[in-house]
Amino acid sequence: MPERERHAEVLRAGMPLRVGSVTLLPIERVVVRAGVRARAAWFTAGKEPYAVVVRDEGGVRAIGVGADEVSLEALREAIPGLEGGLAARGGNMQE
Repeated sequence: MPERERHAEVLRAGMPLRVGSVTLLPIERVVVRAGVRARAAWFTAGKEPYAVVVRDEGGVRAIGVGADEVSLEALREAIPGLEGGLAARGGNMQE
Protein backbone atom coordinates (compact mmCIF):
# COMPACT_ATOMS: atom_id res chain seq x y z
CA MET A 1 0.00 0.00 0.00
CA PRO A 2 1.48 3.40 -0.93
CA GLU A 3 1.98 6.01 1.75
CA ARG A 4 -0.73 8.66 1.86
CA GLU A 5 -0.61 11.94 3.77
CA ARG A 6 -3.15 14.67 4.35
CA HIS A 7 -2.57 18.16 5.68
CA ALA A 8 -5.14 20.77 6.72
CA GLU A 9 -4.47 24.24 8.07
CA VAL A 10 -7.05 26.77 9.23
CA LEU A 11 -7.18 30.10 11.03
CA ARG A 12 -9.91 30.53 13.62
CA ALA A 13 -10.99 33.07 16.20
CA GLY A 14 -10.61 32.26 19.87
CA MET A 15 -12.68 33.55 22.78
CA PRO A 16 -12.93 37.37 22.85
CA LEU A 17 -11.68 39.18 25.95
CA ARG A 18 -12.87 42.60 27.01
CA VAL A 19 -10.61 44.75 29.20
CA GLY A 20 -12.21 48.13 29.90
CA SER A 21 -13.04 49.67 26.55
CA VAL A 22 -10.70 47.36 24.64
CA THR A 23 -11.75 44.06 23.07
CA LEU A 24 -9.08 41.51 22.19
CA LEU A 25 -9.84 38.61 19.88
CA PRO A 26 -7.07 35.99 19.61
CA ILE A 27 -6.56 34.37 16.22
CA GLU A 28 -5.11 30.86 16.27
CA ARG A 29 -3.63 28.69 13.55
CA VAL A 30 -4.67 25.04 13.70
CA VAL A 31 -2.73 22.42 11.72
CA VAL A 32 -3.85 18.80 11.35
CA ARG A 33 -1.77 16.11 9.64
CA ALA A 34 -2.60 12.46 9.07
CA GLY A 35 -0.91 9.64 7.25
CA VAL A 36 -1.45 6.01 6.34
CA ARG A 37 1.20 3.43 5.54
CA ALA A 38 0.99 -0.29 4.91
CA ARG A 39 0.91 -1.18 8.63
CA ALA A 40 0.45 2.11 10.42
CA ALA A 41 -1.59 5.24 10.60
CA TRP A 42 -0.77 8.46 12.39
CA PHE A 43 -2.47 11.72 13.28
CA THR A 44 -1.13 14.97 14.76
CA ALA A 45 -2.72 18.30 15.51
CA GLY A 46 -1.35 21.55 16.82
CA LYS A 47 -2.64 24.99 17.71
CA GLU A 48 -0.48 28.11 17.87
CA PRO A 49 -1.06 31.84 18.24
CA TYR A 50 -1.24 33.70 14.94
CA ALA A 51 -2.48 37.22 15.71
CA VAL A 52 -4.72 39.30 17.93
CA VAL A 53 -7.47 41.60 16.69
CA VAL A 54 -7.73 44.73 18.84
CA ARG A 55 -10.83 46.93 18.93
CA ASP A 56 -10.59 50.15 20.92
CA GLU A 57 -11.46 53.81 20.55
CA GLY A 58 -8.71 54.09 17.91
CA GLY A 59 -10.40 51.54 15.63
CA VAL A 60 -9.79 47.92 14.76
CA ARG A 61 -6.43 46.42 13.84
CA ALA A 62 -4.81 43.02 13.69
CA ILE A 63 -1.34 42.44 15.08
CA GLY A 64 0.65 39.29 14.28
CA VAL A 65 2.66 37.33 16.82
CA GLY A 66 5.83 38.99 15.55
CA ALA A 67 4.28 42.42 16.30
CA ASP A 68 3.74 42.98 12.57
CA GLU A 69 0.46 44.37 11.33
CA VAL A 70 -1.74 41.70 9.73
CA SER A 71 -4.32 42.40 7.03
CA LEU A 72 -7.69 42.62 8.74
CA GLU A 73 -9.41 42.08 5.40
CA ALA A 74 -7.46 38.87 4.79
CA LEU A 75 -8.49 37.62 8.25
CA ARG A 76 -12.14 38.44 7.49
CA GLU A 77 -11.93 36.34 4.32
CA ALA A 78 -10.14 33.43 6.04
CA ILE A 79 -12.22 33.21 9.24
CA PRO A 80 -15.98 32.78 8.98
CA GLY A 81 -17.77 34.61 11.79
CA LEU A 82 -14.84 36.89 12.63
CA GLU A 83 -17.17 39.91 12.73
CA GLY A 84 -19.34 38.19 15.33
CA GLY A 85 -16.36 37.55 17.60
CA LEU A 86 -16.01 41.21 18.43
CA ALA A 87 -19.66 42.13 17.91
CA ALA A 88 -20.63 39.65 20.63
CA ARG A 89 -18.74 41.81 23.11
CA GLY A 90 -20.45 45.10 22.40
CA GLY A 91 -19.73 46.57 18.99
CA ASN A 92 -18.93 45.57 15.45
CA MET A 93 -15.59 45.61 13.70
CA GLN A 94 -15.19 48.65 11.51
CA GLU A 95 -11.87 49.70 10.05
